Amino acid sequence: MWTRPISLMQLGVFWAVMLVGAIALIRAFARSRQPGDAGRRSRLSTLGIALQVVGFAAAGFGSAHVALPWSSLSSIVSTVIVALLGGGGVAIFIASASAMGKNWSIVARTRSDHQLVRTGPFAIVRHPIYLALLMYLLSMAVALGHYAQLLFAVPFYCAGAIIRIREEEKLLRAQFGEEHARYVREVPAFVPFLG
Repeated sequence: MWTRPISLMQLGVFWAVMLVGAIALIRAFARSRQPGDAGRRSRLSTLGIALQVVGFAAAGFGSAHVALPWSSLSSIVSTVIVALLGGGGVAIFIASASAMGKNWSIVARTRSDHQLVRTGPFAIVRHPIYLALLMYLLSMAVALGHYAQLLFAVPFYCAGAIIRIREEEKLLRAQFGEEHARYVREVPAFVPFLG
């Protein structure tokens, strides 16, 4: 695939964001392992996860052409974009995982003691983690200079997110009924401020 030249600065910022994101993911996973009765699970959500992984692979696949001096305008602008998208995505993930606590899971599922979280980022969108991951995917493409690969990465990622959102919505609707229906009417699914 065609890549644009990048600088070590934008690559370094991306790796720093990636490290913070990895630590946040490990912490969220550990927190979700609290004891409790197993609720319902969605096997179809694993297909959504697979499509999202393909999206990330498409954005990250290939070499990076490090050729820009750190002081170039392109390097500075790209670094700021990587920091804003990647850092923003990680911040949204951390806030979302913290709000969800033990409700958080990689595969769509509910627990017998599940709570319908409507605070923090969940007050703005129902699925903020998928928005956070999309921001992170975009920052990866910018950091590596893989802009053209977004033509493949974003559709795969979004298809996976849509599958996962539908599966999670089914589980939440089954468990919370009208409370969840009201939440759906009041808060957009994925894109802030678009009902």
